[in-house]
Amino acid sequence: MKKFGAFVCLALLLLLHNGDLVEARDEDICRLFSNNTVIRDPDSCSQSITCIDHVSHYSTCSGSTPFFDKDTGKCVKSLSSSTSSCSISCQGVATHFLADPKSCYGYYYCADQETPLYGSCPQDTHFNATTQTCTRLYESDCTTSSFEYCSIVKNSVNFDNLAGCNQYHLCEKGVLKDKTCSSTMYYQASTGTCVAKALVDCDAHPLPTNVCGKASKPTENKFVSDGATCRGYFFCAKQKDGTPDANPAWNQCPQDRFFDQSNQKCNYPNLVKCTADRCDGRSPTFVLSSTSGCRNYLVCSGGVTLQEKSCGNYFFDEDLGGCVPNVKTYTAC
Repeated sequence: MKKFGAFVCLALLLLLHNGDLVEARDEDICRLFSNNTVIRDPDSCSQSITCIDHVSHYSTCSGSTPFFDKDTGKCVKSLSSSTSSCSISCQGVATHFLADPKSCYGYYYCADQETPLYGSCPQDTHFNATTQTCTRLYESDCTTSSFEYCSIVKNSVNFDNLAGCNQYHLCEKGVLKDKTCSSTMYYQASTGTCVAKALVDCDAHPLPTNVCGKASKPTENKFVSDGATCRGYFFCAKQKDGTPDANPAWNQCPQDRFFDQSNQKCNYPNLVKCTADRCDGRSPTFVLSSTSGCRNYLVCSGGVTLQEKSCGNYFFDEDLGGCVPNVKTYTAC
């Protein structure tokens, strides 16, 4: 009994002194969310996460309000029945420890019949409800239920869908919905909005229709444009069964080079016809537009087109960065 009593005191001390210091144990979930988004920790019913620059910052509810309500963003005494996976009852188990239903390392100490106090075991240990102690991982048979995003995120909050650069998620009335940006935009997790493709660092480009050919005529061991950027391309590998490559590898040309599909190489931008954002990956402030006639140019900033301007009756010379009277012709325009 003395040993158990000592454990209770130690647990309460950890709860009081270390409640706000919790290590992230898996890949950071905040890579999906915009700055200052607050969600419930998927590993705990009592912890919240504030996302800042894709890094999780943890806070823990304690005392008489041990649960975090993701809808109100506050610590509460109990959660609604809709959050049944976080249901904890101290009825009949006062002065005992209960396992956190969403975490292998979390627990609640029932101070009385109505007050569960949250605590967590040290790193590399799990809570064992049978022995009422924290045990080593190899001694644990804990398995927690997998979480649903809409159980930790409130409605109407956009967050990234890693399946595609142009996709994101949204919870509507507690149901997860898949959303897609317009054809000219990609989803930016840091802002929670759809923005120009060049502003998003993403490799999961949506595959163009029949990107590697059709079953009757597959494209084999060739590079093809990604259909989204001027620099990006897929490699369609030859398949043993003769079908088109369903998962071609994506890559992109270096700075100031565009992918030239006809020549199967990275080439000078003015030698490549491409209608995607031609400021992407470019060093100059003014670059040639794809508009027919070679009289227009783009004003670039940070790899994105700010505006398109015309030289009027003159032609744009990218080498000079200005409009000239002599005729200029490029493959690009």
